Amino acid sequence: MTYQFVPMTLEYAREIDEWHYDGRFDDLFMTPYFTSYEKDGVFVGPGGCEGFVALSEDKIAGLFEFTIKGNAMEIGLALEPSLVGKGLAVDYVNEGIQFGLDYYDTHFDEVRLEVEKTNKPAIRVYEKAGFKRVNETDEEIKMIRELV
Repeated sequence: MTYQFVPMTLEYAREIDEWHYDGRFDDLFMTPYFTSYEKDGVFVGPGGCEGFVALSEDKIAGLFEFTIKGNAMEIGLALEPSLVGKGLAVDYVNEGIQFGLDYYDTHFDEVRLEVEKTNKPAIRVYEKAGFKRVNETDEEIKMIRELV
């Protein structure tokens, strides 16, 4: 599947806010997008990230968020619930990272993410996409993918 990444809009944020993962994963935290839009008319996601929607055949297939911190690109991401478990995730992760690298047109040494320790399927996906575990707490795992 090939994705077209477009900036977050109010319509997209509302649709994503309705996603539910049937108890397997936490639902997405979309409130910061709505709060920033109400306050300033711009969309800023959790932690100040910049959000993009991944479209496939003009339908929302996922969400990809980027936060730039020095030489690192931090990401957050989600697939639309009906697409979870269909074998799309590794390609989705790689396409989203490549979009971010092209979009920001900056040299990054690494890509970082955090994942809930209980989200074993996502951890496997990230490891297949080249991420390594660098720190673990009782709740989260921090992972890094070095860029060459």
